[in-house]
Amino acid sequence: MVAPLDMRSRDGANSARLADAAVTQWDAIASALTPIIGGNGVAALYHRSLYLNAKTHPWLAHQRNADAFAMDLAALRSLLIDRDAADVAAGNAALIQTFNELLASLVGASLAERLLGPVWAQSQGATPEQNHPS
Repeated sequence: MVAPLDMRSRDGANSARLADAAVTQWDAIASALTPIIGGNGVAALYHRSLYLNAKTHPWLAHQRNADAFAMDLAALRSLLIDRDAADVAAGNAALIQTFNELLASLVGASLAERLLGPVWAQSQGATPEQNHPS
């Protein structure tokens, strides 16, 4: 798994650009997994990841509407954009790591990597073939 926001923060990207990149990445994760585990399944893993990471990154905690069980990426962007670039990169990397671990605990590490590998490659700007040459 990769942490492309960390690479971008070292390249001098500001919080707004990193927040936008994080939201794009989470949208890609949702698009990749929704056909397999459903929108509610993706949202459940996302919210659990937020909850678990709020212990080490308290600024990730946010209130969500109890009636709406979905990934509120606008709220995530708002949380990220108010932080410095290093916090954005570290917080999003922790969130993705936890999400990946939760997914792997449900479907296995190999399948989790196959499902999300194209997302990581896209986040790096590479095609899956470039990321895993034959």
